[in-house]
Amino acid sequence: MVKRVSLSGMLLRHAPLIVVELVLLVSFIGDTAGGNPESAVMAMGLLQVSLSPLVIEAIARVRIPLYLQLLYAVLIFTGGYMGSYLRFYDVWQPWDTIVHFYSGIMIALWADYILRAVMRKHRFQMPRWLHATVVTSFSALVAMLWEIGEFAADQMIGSRAQIDNYDTMIDMITGTLSALIVAVMLVLRSPERFTERAESRNSSFR
Repeated sequence: MVKRVSLSGMLLRHAPLIVVELVLLVSFIGDTAGGNPESAVMAMGLLQVSLSPLVIEAIARVRIPLYLQLLYAVLIFTGGYMGSYLRFYDVWQPWDTIVHFYSGIMIALWADYILRAVMRKHRFQMPRWLHATVVTSFSALVAMLWEIGEFAADQMIGSRAQIDNYDTMIDMITGTLSALIVAVMLVLRSPERFTERAESRNSSFR
């Protein structure tokens, strides 16, 4: 039986993203009033992307934990808002590497949560080494798809998201490395705790 997701619960779990969304909304209004259409479009795009967890909860009738939404809010703010909108990527090059390292952590934790949900729903267990492999592989896949997206954007609209091959590979390596670290930490727990956390986190997916 799928549990209903209350509006108040959705908003509470979405609280970190609401803060980010308010910042983006103010930025959008300011850019629109100030005649900065490019920045306004970017702010609105980030605002729409930040609504994803809220939309997923409403459509899929699931409860995305507060900690996952907080992680996502931090990524939107540091990567999208600070990195692209405020141009931290242009001002300080290492910022891009830091964001990619952090994104690997966030994606790995999301992958871990989803994988546990699937195991709980379909009533099967996965060896810890395989669990870590799936989490890391999923994160590496997302990192690769992101770089493909940047490459496609550079070719089609003339953006300069990718500086050179070195920059692309560093982004993919740092994102995958941080995911691997998270995956190893997750499976170093005792088997009993590993199973208990899987059950408690994914009870809403029954």
